[in-house]
Amino acid sequence: MKTATYTRKDIVRRVSAQLGLGDKEVKIILDEILDTMTGIFLEKHDVLRLELRNFGIFEVKPTKAKPRARNPKTNEEVFVPAHRKIHFKAGKILKKELKKEYTPKV
Repeated sequence: MKTATYTRKDIVRRVSAQLGLGDKEVKIILDEILDTMTGIFLEKHDVLRLELRNFGIFEVKPTKAKPRARNPKTNEEVFVPAHRKIHFKAGKILKKELKKEYTPKV
């Protein structure tokens, strides 16, 4: 199975082609959107939701401390402090499209 990897540059090229804007303009817009989203995710709230209709929901949630976690490489017990993690839940349209039958390219 082959993995397709896309970068920020690929998004910029596609959006600039669709909108007829220059790559530099689209790059600035994309960078600002991602910086704004990052800033929102880093705000100090117990639970934080960023809902993008027809795309999905990003949710930042707290985790519990794990006093007896294990390093699988060395088998050593380590303490993992409580922290926050991000979770993405796809929207209805995206889920519906991904659930359709898929035949991989050969």
